[in-house]
Amino acid sequence: MGTSSSAEAKEYFNDMVRHRIKFNYGGDQDDHSIQLAFAKKAVDQRKEWLTSWMEEGKRRKELGLSEVYLYEKDTKAVNYTDFVNKELVLFSNMDNERSIPSLVDGLKPGQRKVVYTCLKRKLHNKEIKVAQLAGSVAEISAYHHGEASLMGTIIGLAQNFIGSNNINLLEPHGQFGTRLLGGKDSASPRYINTKLSPLARHVFNENDDNILEYLMDDNLRIEPEWYIPILPMVLVNGAEGIGTGWSTKIPNYNPREIVKNIKKMIDGENCKPMKPWFKNFRGTIDNLDHQRYVVNGEIASLSDTKMEITELPVRTWTASYKEMLEGMVNGNEKQPAVIKDYKDYSTDTTVKFIVEMKEEDLRKAETQKGVHPFFKLQTTMSTTSMVLFDAYGCLRRYDTPEEILKEFFDLRLKMYDKRKKFMEGMLGAEACKLSNQARFILEKCDGTLKIENKKKKLMVDELSRSGYDSDPIKAWKKSQVHFYDTRNINESFYKDF
Repeated sequence: MGTSSSAEAKEYFNDMVRHRIKFNYGGDQDDHSIQLAFAKKAVDQRKEWLTSWMEEGKRRKELGLSEVYLYEKDTKAVNYTDFVNKELVLFSNMDNERSIPSLVDGLKPGQRKVVYTCLKRKLHNKEIKVAQLAGSVAEISAYHHGEASLMGTIIGLAQNFIGSNNINLLEPHGQFGTRLLGGKDSASPRYINTKLSPLARHVFNENDDNILEYLMDDNLRIEPEWYIPILPMVLVNGAEGIGTGWSTKIPNYNPREIVKNIKKMIDGENCKPMKPWFKNFRGTIDNLDHQRYVVNGEIASLSDTKMEITELPVRTWTASYKEMLEGMVNGNEKQPAVIKDYKDYSTDTTVKFIVEMKEEDLRKAETQKGVHPFFKLQTTMSTTSMVLFDAYGCLRRYDTPEEILKEFFDLRLKMYDKRKKFMEGMLGAEACKLSNQARFILEKCDGTLKIENKKKKLMVDELSRSGYDSDPIKAWKKSQVHFYDTRNINESFYKDF
């Protein structure tokens, strides 16, 4: 491996009796397992295979059991079935984890690493180049997949044009892309700067940091399994991704509507149905049925021969639409020219096309198709593929945004209770520390405690014999790290914690 030196490689291969693990063929069962993992026709079976594995992982978490590993220190041979079900399944699941976000914070692992790094470095008031931030993320959060894709992730978190984020967690300073090309026109990461949005710390409250379950990578404390924002960011900013056996597509929703529904749920009332909403979008989004919506741009008549287009459907980018108009002007073998000319007055933030047609052609378009379908200003949006990882790391399909909101709401309440208990414990530890300090001062003043001219170790022993507590705050924090094997964690972990 690239992480090993030549000396380490020699040491490894000199002891092949210990490191070599043989594969034993077990007959039909092994054949079935290999086909399950790789056959194109076994898509449905793979979904069931992954679902069963995730549910088993969830069950073990709930019972407090450890993960099941394929290799132990004394393992000499494995069969193909065990390899597929215990090792290869991890690869397939990781593909889904990188592509499909968590319901809890709406982030994929790469995005979560960026947010973790920005919060850890406290990038609230100081800007940093995107290229430099990518390097910092790779260092602090153990990102192993190349900085080019990481830079794209950072840019995506900062984009704020129509059709991107309703609440961008990073601020764009420079050219981070526009609606002209759907963000693909961003400048080089070497020249653009970013920092945390002022809303970021309101969304991800600092008091929640102590109750999150942080991951470990080579004895390095990295980002948590998930953050717990004050509202479901997966609904605020939407999500798209394609993994192994699953894909997801969740539209954006109005943060104000989400907050109103959360308040209703606090009062014990039912949620009001929500429909997709995109910040600054001036068109309309209307229901077709409970899982489909029609998205209309904006068009108006200027005269009997001219039309003005001032808004495009969500994620119909201006440059692509201009190419479509060019085709309508020039025509082709399959479709003749249908408009005489057009003029483009669009900017990087606004849309404005003036289209000129023959009067009879315009009237025909209005009566037969309608101007929105005729000018390709109408698209559909569905919520039939809302797939997310739940709090236990299991993939689930959700039918409605209200269902996602309800699950998030229940978890958020539990985490508020957990936060309260932690803060109460911290106050108790701080009170204990102050009590110890007050007692020390009093006993020192009245001469009960004498530690002058003693070595530090003897002083500590004397205080211990006298019943003083050893750093109550540190002891409290250490007692809360129940989800780690503390023997493998260095002291710097507790400083961060």
